[in-house]
Amino acid sequence: MRLTPLQTAAPVTGAVRPVTTGLLRDTYLVPVEVFDLAPIDEQRDAPWSQSLAVARDETVFAVTRALDAVARATQTLLPSELQPERLPEGRARRHLSALRDLWSDLGGSLPEDLQVCRNVIGSDAADALEPLPLLASIDCPYANSSEDALARVLRHHHGTAPDAITRSWQALHPPLSGIAQGALGHVQSNLTGRAAPVVADASLQVFGLRDPMEEAEFAAALVQRWLDAGEIDTAAEAGLLLPDDPAYGLALTEAFDRVGLLLSGAPAVAAERDSVSELIAALLPVLQGPAPRTALATVALSPLMPWSAATGRAIAREVIARGYSRLWRSLDGPAAALAEALRPVTSVAALFARLGEIDRLLAVPGRLGARIALLRAQSGEEPGWQKLQALVAPRPLQGAAPARTIEGVSVFAEPDLPWRSVRRLVVLGMNGRGWPRPQPANPFFTETEIELIHAATGLQLSSRARVNARRLELFRRQLCAATEAAVLLAPARDMAGTELPPTTGFALIGRLLGCKDPTELAIDPRRLPAEQYPVGLTARLPDHAAGQPVLPENGVVKLDRDLLALKAEAGGDPPAQSPTQLETLIISPLAWLLGEVDANDRTWKPELLDVRVLGTLLHGVIERVFPPDAKVPEAAELSRMTEAALGEVIARKAGWLAEPIWAAERASLVREALRMVRAWARFLSDNGAVTLGNELSLSGDHAGLMIAGRADSLLQLPDGRYMVIDHKRSSAAKRRSRMELGWDLQVALYRVMLERSNAHTALAEATASGATIVTAYHTTLDGAVLADGAGRGLARVECPADDPAREALKHLQAVVSEVRNGCVTLNRAGDAKRFGKERGITAYALEGDELVGALLMPEEQTDEVQDD
Repeated sequence: MRLTPLQTAAPVTGAVRPVTTGLLRDTYLVPVEVFDLAPIDEQRDAPWSQSLAVARDETVFAVTRALDAVARATQTLLPSELQPERLPEGRARRHLSALRDLWSDLGGSLPEDLQVCRNVIGSDAADALEPLPLLASIDCPYANSSEDALARVLRHHHGTAPDAITRSWQALHPPLSGIAQGALGHVQSNLTGRAAPVVADASLQVFGLRDPMEEAEFAAALVQRWLDAGEIDTAAEAGLLLPDDPAYGLALTEAFDRVGLLLSGAPAVAAERDSVSELIAALLPVLQGPAPRTALATVALSPLMPWSAATGRAIAREVIARGYSRLWRSLDGPAAALAEALRPVTSVAALFARLGEIDRLLAVPGRLGARIALLRAQSGEEPGWQKLQALVAPRPLQGAAPARTIEGVSVFAEPDLPWRSVRRLVVLGMNGRGWPRPQPANPFFTETEIELIHAATGLQLSSRARVNARRLELFRRQLCAATEAAVLLAPARDMAGTELPPTTGFALIGRLLGCKDPTELAIDPRRLPAEQYPVGLTARLPDHAAGQPVLPENGVVKLDRDLLALKAEAGGDPPAQSPTQLETLIISPLAWLLGEVDANDRTWKPELLDVRVLGTLLHGVIERVFPPDAKVPEAAELSRMTEAALGEVIARKAGWLAEPIWAAERASLVREALRMVRAWARFLSDNGAVTLGNELSLSGDHAGLMIAGRADSLLQLPDGRYMVIDHKRSSAAKRRSRMELGWDLQVALYRVMLERSNAHTALAEATASGATIVTAYHTTLDGAVLADGAGRGLARVECPADDPAREALKHLQAVVSEVRNGCVTLNRAGDAKRFGKERGITAYALEGDELVGALLMPEEQTDEVQDD
């Protein structure tokens, strides 16, 4: 890639323009060609065919980059120039042959910039509509073969501009070699070469700072001090050289705004979102079906939707939480019609009809029309979902071009040559990933293979060494923009707090200044004597409590209101609590409170086959294989019924699991479900139990506290006992320990809801008249059934304790009293470990929320008594 861009001067006016793809296309009337990598699927024997089947998008991207690099290394930009047969048998020959075959299958087509370049190389001077004389010189040691060929053709067609114009243009730009004195001049001249070290002086200073934010503040203060001290006459005589890192843009703008200095060359507008592409990219997986939650939430949040941003956020929260949105279903008009339109399609015609329907329902109809037309033009008879997705992949839209003015501090970007000279230059980001930015490894050719290809075929591919040399030379030329002095800023950490290593450029500068470790050059400005401060510094005293929350000494937060009634309607009773909510309450009142006020973590996650989904699926299988009042199926029928039940519950609860990519997980799930069903069938048969209901809604009163929940299964035993079952996808060990210690709560609350039921049902009347209730857990991974003392004598039942909820119910009564009085007792740092040991409870409520974890009280200090 050229380091010095081609420039052309208008013969009449002398106006200088860069030679761009657009200028060449218009001048030579280059026709538009479509570059489509579709033939890649037909190359069954290509070295990348297996990778293509596993990771198509990544493989297509890598092949496109490799083809681009190979094409740029040719002079004619034609596949016939590649000669892999000159290479010995081996990996390099196979890869180069495959790229040539693919390029030939594409009919020699290339991306737009290369296609224009090839057309110009093959043109005559008479084909140009206007003269494009080039500024001398056109030679560049870092140009690839196609760039060299283009430069020679343009010089042959149009000649060169007058020397006077070239000299005038060069005088306006920084020199290619250093003109500064002292250490800075030594670095400018010798950064990429070998030279004896010199002693650092005032022309080149290095300061070590905390992070990019502090760098920006320091740079702004430094430029202001230069102006105040008369070291520069105008702000334009100071320059900033920035790493290609978005962390610096906003920080610099804010810092220089505070000191009232204008930035010249900084982006006026940040990159904008491509909301049209974002919406279509989210709609495609929804219309392909089954709709991913994250895609539905993205649709809801789109600024193109016919509802407010607040409504979109509420819909997205509900979709992420449960897979659907009650709020969305309650809307009317275009919003309701749009929700109805988000259904899977099966044909190309239906796809574009549905996209058109959605387009008409947007807040501003017709916004998607141009992009839909593009997709329709490049689609086949069947919906090629991956291809369509690639065509609309959202990318940041470039904001306005940097505004370069005479006034203002000059801003230079890492990838570009400086556009004017300055007296003093501040270089930011000397620690990190810049100067030069590392070159990723070539997935097609090793460095040795690149040398072999050059020696055998003359093809000069870009090696990592060649790219790094170009980037270092660019950095050297950027330093040459300073004519008097430069200040290098080395941040210790990035904005995420990660420690940053010195850049290669910093290491080379350190070598030229006699330091093996460049960090030795960095001066902490706060450690200097006050009279040597480079800028006005505000002393910062260490705050030992920084980042630590202020917690009450007794660990109790008082909110002075009934926390159970937070969701109560005006004048109404508090809503019922579920057994799951009350389990959270006895573990962490704060976690329970955050759930009550809907302040839980809302991190977006894709659909996963996690414990929660597995539990839902296995519950659904039990419901379908063992319906109420039905006989236990025969052993021969269980396999067929289980597979059918699992397929049905996947379709209803986790449609994404039916996709081919989840085939292995589905097969494993079938085996697990069949083991579970067989074990449960044996339990029912051995005890003569009859299933009365599954997912049975229960509600009742416990010491004035309303409770409502669902029992997984309710059984009736031959002796008249009723058995409430909670199916858990786990093994029995932890549950057994919890029951033995008396800290199991959930099924005990089911007993409460049956014995003190609010519903007038036959079951409620039977339990009120003295029918015995057995509460139990069925742990599906090992087929164990753990019951309270009322379950003794049942086959395949273990009773770890007569009353497994004795401690939990007492603690529940105490903590309910506290929250009714507006008090929330915070957990202590050791509670999770202590609950596991003393209660047999895995404290998920303490581990799953960062806010709860951040507000843990320290452990109480205990005085140890030592024997004399």
